[in-house]
Amino acid sequence: MSQTENQPTPPVENQAPPAPAPEPEPLREIITPSNKEVIVLAEQVGGQIQPVTLELLGAGRDLANKLGGQLSCILLGHNLGDAAQTLIHYGAEIVYVGDDAQLENYRTLPYRRVITDLLKTFALPPHILLLGSTTTGRDLAPRIAAFFKTGLTADCTELDIGPYEHTNKADPDKVGLYPGCLYAIRPSFGESLKARILGPWNNPQMATTRPGVMNPLKPDTSRTGEVRHIPVNLLSEDYRLEVMEIVRETSNSVNLTDADVIVSGGFGMGGPEGFELLKELAACFENGVVGATRKVVDAGWIPYQYQIGQTGKVVRPKVYIACGISGAIQHKVGMQKSGLIIAINKDADAPIFSVAQQGIVGDVFHVVPELIRQMKAQKQAGGVSSAEKSLV
Repeated sequence: MSQTENQPTPPVENQAPPAPAPEPEPLREIITPSNKEVIVLAEQVGGQIQPVTLELLGAGRDLANKLGGQLSCILLGHNLGDAAQTLIHYGAEIVYVGDDAQLENYRTLPYRRVITDLLKTFALPPHILLLGSTTTGRDLAPRIAAFFKTGLTADCTELDIGPYEHTNKADPDKVGLYPGCLYAIRPSFGESLKARILGPWNNPQMATTRPGVMNPLKPDTSRTGEVRHIPVNLLSEDYRLEVMEIVRETSNSVNLTDADVIVSGGFGMGGPEGFELLKELAACFENGVVGATRKVVDAGWIPYQYQIGQTGKVVRPKVYIACGISGAIQHKVGMQKSGLIIAINKDADAPIFSVAQQGIVGDVFHVVPELIRQMKAQKQAGGVSSAEKSLV
């Protein structure tokens, strides 16, 4: 072996440094044509605007502000009275009113006809179209989305506007930056994660939201707006379904959405007998009721009408007492906007404590009886109101 083998190679003088990697080309901006209008499809019964519509107007106002556009509403029915003015007081700038005897009671095809006829007259489509995740909204929304060949995200819990960079080259025509994309956010993957669903390819971008999730604006009777009456031109095929009779039955079931105090139980209650204890605590309040998680309902411990969460009721009571509830995202979506959340759980790391203002680490079968004892003692000492004021 020669002496020069295995020795380092001397550096080459004046060797040029490696060329820097080229900067990636910026994505082209793709703006899907729209008039920057956010439209809410109103729901009314007997001329009375339903709460979910007022909630959607609150969410729509925020979206319209971010877009730099206007907030409008479509109101269909008959003998609507001051319903259009109510929508304006809650934030609508324009209310498109279709008033006709054939629209007095909701039917899919006539409502679809009037709405699509209206939207077809726009020089540019609205940017966003919002409906409630109600019986009406869930029936009507997919038909409108199919007509305009646009996307629809159901049962959203959050809505926002933001940019989206599409880099998937499977469809080269879609690669680019979409600056005004609707972020439709909802629980996913067994309701353990939040999914942000985007569909900027066509406008209107559509979503439905569950009642009780969004916050309505405070009504302002000084707010002014424009009421535009729209034509109602129905065709023979729109009359394939006839409403023979509407029966509105008053149920004696639990009214979770109107309760001031909800005492809710999870799997930690051990069985149906554990909910008897929660009913006793709820009875300590003038307007207190019992609620439950999905897992409890699925186990058959308590009927479905007590279920709170993404697939149950969304509630916003003054006080929410969570007993033996771990705090899955599906349940938190249904109660996290309550005024005061009190969590009772023997697991100090339970996720429910992340949304609770007050937490008690302990066995519910020790804590709840003590709460009942103290509430009853306060009632006897100072009346019902003093006991409630200690929490509410």
